[in-house]
Amino acid sequence: MGFLEWLEQTDFGTWVGESLWAYPFFETMHTIGMAMVIGSLGLINLRVLGYKSDLPIFATHKLLPLAWIGFTMNLVSGLSLFASDAQHFWNSYTFRLKMVLIILGGINAAILSRRVFQEPPAGAPPVVPTGGLKWIAASSLVFWFGAICAGRLIAYLP
Repeated sequence: MGFLEWLEQTDFGTWVGESLWAYPFFETMHTIGMAMVIGSLGLINLRVLGYKSDLPIFATHKLLPLAWIGFTMNLVSGLSLFASDAQHFWNSYTFRLKMVLIILGGINAAILSRRVFQEPPAGAPPVVPTGGLKWIAASSLVFWFGAICAGRLIAYLP
C-alpha cells in the first residue's frame, strides 16, 4: 500500500471523505482562507501597481498578518481535503499546477515584501514602485488567480 492510499484510509481521511459535515466544513474554511490571502495580497499588489496612490505603500504591510492567517487556514484545510482523496488529487495535473502556482506566489510574495516593506529612513521619501516591482506585483496576481482557477478545475479536469 502506497502512502497516498494509506493516507486516504486513515481514520481522519475516511472521516473527512465520508462525514456529512467534515468535507463541506474544510471546503468552506479553504474558501475563507483563500479570500483572506487573495484579498490582502491582492490589495498590496494593486497598490504597488499604482491604484489608490494616496495610500503609502508601507502602510499596506498591516495586511500581511491577514494573509498569513488565511494561508494557515488554507494549509490546514487543504491538507485535510487532500487526505480524503489523496490519490485522485495527486494524479490530477490541475492539482499539481495549483501547487506550483501557490509555490510561485509564495516566493513572489516574499520577494515583494522584502523589496517594498523596508521602512524608509527618517526623512527619506516613501517607496516609489519601479518597473521591476510592478512586474513582481502583476505576476503575483497571475500566480494567485491562476491557483484559484486551477483549484476550481480540479473537479472537472484530470
